[in-house]
Amino acid sequence: MIFRYHTEAVRPSVLALAVGMLLLGWWWGGALGVALWGSALGMGCWALLQVLRRGCAIRLYDEYLLVQGSISGRARRIPYAQIGGFAITRRGGLALLYRETTDQPPQLASHEALIGAPYAEQAPRQRFVLTARLAQPQALHAALAERLPSPPSVPQAYILGLARRRRLRDGLIVLFVLLGTPLYILMIDRLLLPLR
Repeated sequence: MIFRYHTEAVRPSVLALAVGMLLLGWWWGGALGVALWGSALGMGCWALLQVLRRGCAIRLYDEYLLVQGSISGRARRIPYAQIGGFAITRRGGLALLYRETTDQPPQLASHEALIGAPYAEQAPRQRFVLTARLAQPQALHAALAERLPSPPSVPQAYILGLARRRRLRDGLIVLFVLLGTPLYILMIDRLLLPLR
């Protein structure tokens, strides 16, 4: 079963408006020009995200779940037996907590290799996946619930709390990058000043 990510239709009129705002911002200049450039770039980024999400999906197979990243397209194969819990977020994305087991033994430290000390078994690591908005989130929830071999061991409230924390973290990173941009520009200007 295939569950695709939600995408909006990118209309040529939106792209034409973005190009018009870029040209008008270049011609106008000043603060209004910068605002027009920023708006046009925002619309361009939105359109690019919609194009990148096309074709990306979550796929359910007999023994495992394949979660494809909405932007990168990188796929993660997660067996149903390793899923600890899942939930559908308010925005319609899938939040999934699973145990990642490694097939290879951990690397020995140099002193352990010399004395031949036995290594401790590596505990499975908990991984958390938060996807973009899905086109059919409730259908995915029902299909995933019937394919799990046992009921989820982690409550949905905990999974939704992890999703809120992940979104808050991502929002703060974007905020700090945006707030730090003038500082980066000033630092680069100071570094290039002796070269002028």
